[in-house]
Amino acid sequence: MKLSEQLNKSIVSYANLPALFVDNKCITYKQLADYAENINTSAISEAEQVGILSYRDTHYYSAVLACALDSRTFIPLGVKLPIARLISIIGQSNLKYVLYSKKYLSISQQLKKALPDRIFVCLDDIANKGTASAKPLHARSLSNVAYVLFTSGSTGAPKGVPISVTNLGSYLDTMCESLPLSNTDKVSQVFDPTFDLSMHDIFVTWLQGACLYVVPEAAIFAPGKFIKQHGLTVWFSVPSTASIMAKLGMLKNGAYPSLRVSQFCGEPLPRALALKWQKAAPNSKVINLYGPTEATIACSKYEFDCNDDSDSSYIPLGKAFKNMSFDLDAQGELLIAGPQVFSGYLNDNDKTEQCLIKTNNITHYRSGDLVKRDAQGVFHYISRIDDQVKIQGYRVELSEVNTLAQNFLSNPLVQTIATPIQQPQSLTLFICNPADIESEQALIEYLKQQLPIYMVPKKIIWIDSMPLNSNGKIDKSALHTMTEK
Repeated sequence: MKLSEQLNKSIVSYANLPALFVDNKCITYKQLADYAENINTSAISEAEQVGILSYRDTHYYSAVLACALDSRTFIPLGVKLPIARLISIIGQSNLKYVLYSKKYLSISQQLKKALPDRIFVCLDDIANKGTASAKPLHARSLSNVAYVLFTSGSTGAPKGVPISVTNLGSYLDTMCESLPLSNTDKVSQVFDPTFDLSMHDIFVTWLQGACLYVVPEAAIFAPGKFIKQHGLTVWFSVPSTASIMAKLGMLKNGAYPSLRVSQFCGEPLPRALALKWQKAAPNSKVINLYGPTEATIACSKYEFDCNDDSDSSYIPLGKAFKNMSFDLDAQGELLIAGPQVFSGYLNDNDKTEQCLIKTNNITHYRSGDLVKRDAQGVFHYISRIDDQVKIQGYRVELSEVNTLAQNFLSNPLVQTIATPIQQPQSLTLFICNPADIESEQALIEYLKQQLPIYMVPKKIIWIDSMPLNSNGKIDKSALHTMTEK
């Protein structure tokens, strides 16, 4: 059954039940579907794909539902991203239509000024029209791409990852089977729309008639009160969120008895943190999920056992989903195969050829993750084989920051590192040159105009010479030592 058909079935079956709790109000499946219908019969009715310039509000979720029901590709446009990056995303994806919430009118006006040939449609205006009257539909192709997300790229520009309807459908079939929900479940939603884990929250919840509880922005990193107040039953976040909660004293024993499932993804999950969470949510399974965006959200899982006497500092990646398969190359890089693996980057054959390889007529995605497989067939994460890191779950290519800084300064001796090494929280940029405060301030302002805020270095260190290792490459260990002084 197609995703659109499955969603329609949920809408009919759970029409008067809550589908969404956001901004202190509940919205039923029928209300959400009515708004989605308004969107689909509006000015975008002929569009095969649309950008959504909105953020975790009724408008955003309704627009996502509208696209899924009408086989239309959607591209979340991060409202926190710099204008230059949004322009790049719209240009790369050849977007003609952009839906926006009125609260982001200023951003839409800046984009329209830079891209005058695009059509911008205000979601608030659509909502205020009431129930839509049937509008003659012009023939258009149904898109086989569910959504496109843009991740950090190594060349100074974001790269587009199209996820097909087949990719997403395979993931959802597996996940709904392994994570059955009832129409009384209350599921957390903390992720930014540009983060693929948010797709899990939305579709796994709605396909099973549960309610999506959008954690307010002010409570994103301190959600303990929200979990207890609303009796959430399913939690999903990056480990960093749990780590912050622990530091704030929010993981006291028995704090969250309503939780029955707790999932973490996007970063390595420390064993000590998983144990703290298990004690805080004693009735909950604690599950570690793993998967790159290119393999559709997640493709392996491991359920934490607090009685496990392993001496490993981190929870394993686990085993591949039954519809997926893992293999290792000679260097230990994890190769991923199966129906969730995407078909290639948007308009970038070179990058696609680098990451998709065929062995025995099977296409594998080169994950870039160095892993090991134990005697039980369980996979464990070791490190990256390139300079990609995760900051609060977001992928960051350090070379993208390097490229932008090098070009701006006309100085090739620039190196970015992520600190601390084990669980990076921020970036530090080293520049080999005499200190120049004016250049430093200008560089930071430039990077803020080009990069998401989590990719802008928090600290700049000027050095007289760049440390090199025995191979003549920049010695990143030495740079890390400098940050500790």
